[in-house]
Amino acid sequence: MKVVVSGTYRVSERVELARGDTFRASGGPYWKGPNGEKVAMKAKGPYTFHSHCARGACEWINATDRDGQYAVLHIAGRRKSPAGLVPRPYKILGKKRKGKKNAR
Repeated sequence: MKVVVSGTYRVSERVELARGDTFRASGGPYWKGPNGEKVAMKAKGPYTFHSHCARGACEWINATDRDGQYAVLHIAGRRKSPAGLVPRPYKILGKKRKGKKNAR
């Protein structure tokens, strides 16, 4: 299948992410240990958007995390994982807005 790359991603009817936008996300993969403990394996936000990719039903966002490290945020579709890793998708919460300087 062919990977379709886009420079924007529509989060909702009113919000669209474009290259360089800062956004928040929740969810992400975690490791489930033999004794039932959960260890988060997700990247830490806020994130900076670079591109949106889709291949069939699988969709992901290429971004950088708060430390400037590259992060792939899977947002839709099924994917394979090793035993113990739960590949929970990320949920995009929205774009971070810049605050107004002269707000009262």
